[in-house]
Amino acid sequence: MNAVVVTGVSQPTLASLTVHNVKVINAKTIERQGAVNLKDLLSKELNVRIGNDNILGSSLSLQGISGQNVKILLDGVPMTGRENGNIDLGQINLNNIERIEIIEGPLSVIYGTDALGGVINLISKKITLDKPAVGFANAYYETTKQYNFGGGGIVKLKDIDFGATINRNFFAGYSPDPDTRVMLWKPKQQVFGSFSILKQTGKLKMRFKTDIFSEKIESRGNPVINHLEAYAYDEYYYTNRIINSLSLDYKVNKTSYWNILSSFSYYTRDKLTYRKDLTTTSMEIVPNPAVNSNNSFLSVMSRGSYSNLLKDGHKLKNYFNYQVGYDVNFNSAFGTKIESDKGRMNDYAVFASAEISLPAKKDSTKKRPADKGAKVLSIKPGFRATYNTKYPAPFIPSIQLMYSGIKNLTFRYAYGRGFRAPALKELYLYFVDYNHNIKGNPDLKSELSDNHNIALKYKLKVNKSLVFYIDNSYYFNHIYNQIALVSINPLALEYTYSNIDNFRSKGANLNILAEYKSFRMSAGASYTGIYNNAFRQVNERQYFYTPEFRTQVSYGMKNKHMATTTFSLFHKYNGTILGYALDETRNLVNTYTEGYHMLDVTVNQPLMHKKMSLTFGCKNILNVSNIRSTGISSSFHSGGSNTMPISIGRSIFTQININL
Repeated sequence: MNAVVVTGVSQPTLASLTVHNVKVINAKTIERQGAVNLKDLLSKELNVRIGNDNILGSSLSLQGISGQNVKILLDGVPMTGRENGNIDLGQINLNNIERIEIIEGPLSVIYGTDALGGVINLISKKITLDKPAVGFANAYYETTKQYNFGGGGIVKLKDIDFGATINRNFFAGYSPDPDTRVMLWKPKQQVFGSFSILKQTGKLKMRFKTDIFSEKIESRGNPVINHLEAYAYDEYYYTNRIINSLSLDYKVNKTSYWNILSSFSYYTRDKLTYRKDLTTTSMEIVPNPAVNSNNSFLSVMSRGSYSNLLKDGHKLKNYFNYQVGYDVNFNSAFGTKIESDKGRMNDYAVFASAEISLPAKKDSTKKRPADKGAKVLSIKPGFRATYNTKYPAPFIPSIQLMYSGIKNLTFRYAYGRGFRAPALKELYLYFVDYNHNIKGNPDLKSELSDNHNIALKYKLKVNKSLVFYIDNSYYFNHIYNQIALVSINPLALEYTYSNIDNFRSKGANLNILAEYKSFRMSAGASYTGIYNNAFRQVNERQYFYTPEFRTQVSYGMKNKHMATTTFSLFHKYNGTILGYALDETRNLVNTYTEGYHMLDVTVNQPLMHKKMSLTFGCKNILNVSNIRSTGISSSFHSGGSNTMPISIGRSIFTQININL
């Protein structure tokens, strides 16, 4: 409840004091869950749906809004490399992440395009030290043939901190038929690395960071065997991502700050097809451009802001503060899957916001001042003015309100206007292979949206040992000219991007957290309704609703060495999704996705005076693998089999973390 957040605010602020409704997932929760990547972690979160494609990767929807409209940041830097409109969550490693901050609803005023549905910001572990050096290592094993290991260290040389990490993840692949070489879940190798430098000189703090990622996916083909030869055509997908960022924080005085964050990101995705001789295992590349491709995406970003909280002695101190800034983005795409072979789109913006507050007064019963920074009422209007080189961008306003004048109750309301220009892939993509046939649409319109969010948080303290936290929220999203991947010819798996006109989602969330000594239980439910233009052809009802239920339970038991063994249970039910969609010929298509349960149980044990941590448990206890899914689904690679892959099945895992 007292986590410090940095997303959407001018300086680090307690989550309880921000006007935004921020959800924070800390490193301890990540460790207890045994989550390897962001897909593992978010699959148990309320109001989040995960989709899978074994080549294009995993996707998500937040508040019923798909991943193209959800911005994923790494230390404030937008992540590049969307496939099928989504950042593959399986490519985001969590070993070096301190916490994850999630804000549902548009933050287009600050973060611009792709932030209509919300922002997910991954915050890396700090590298500041009180001693000359530290080292750490980790290892992970899962019975699904998943083998991961990595490590790193931090060194302080005079007044400069250096940090470096490297991790390797390996998955051997899986097929229900042990006698086939064709894997349903493709073999995968991943390498993650980072290097960072932190230096503080007087009022200036500088941090340079490089994050690298490399992935190889192997898609083995069916063997062709005759009396002369035995061979198969195998596809290899190579992904590389590098993000260089420079952050400058300058403290002008006690209440004024400059922040500039700049980044250079490069992403490549190559596909190579080989003819493999199954007798000699030799391989030759197939000299056919139709089965090979290479694509590169370059992104340069700079976002800066000046924040002024007003100086001591000013008559508006504690009542008014403001932030002004700029946001510049240069995006380029090159490659064989881009129809024009080269695409460019630049975005130039200025933004501003102001927070008007009524500070909390002294508690007359306890004769002490209110908590520092506490406010009874805060109103935060903002705007963004943008020039986009391909699409006219509208003036984007927003307003947030927070009221905490009732004891233990906080009320928040947020409205935001959103804008998203079509991505270069949506405009120019040409991706045709044995399993995909996706083409871009250069005639797309830009998306606009309106979003309303209401959130109430209440703390009920029964006694010193028993405390309840109750979160209740409501939302409504309306996206105009929403861009979606639609079917041209379902039998031939032909898809293109199209504006499906109006899309709406609305829903409610309720979560209750109970803490009693070493026992902690969180139970939540959400109910989300979806509507788009296809529903107009059906007179029965406008919205189709789907429920979700989530339960997380943990119990800590101390031993004689004062180390706490934590037993945890994670459960999530994703309800059935029904709906309608229009294909490219405007014909009505029924859609259906079956509901399913996911259940994990884990045990976390600190060892060696907390220098080592052991986590083990069972994932997917209910052994869910595939679910029924018909119509237009998020898993185009499933190839019309009317099923969607969810998981390999039940597995046992062990994870070890060492800090020296």
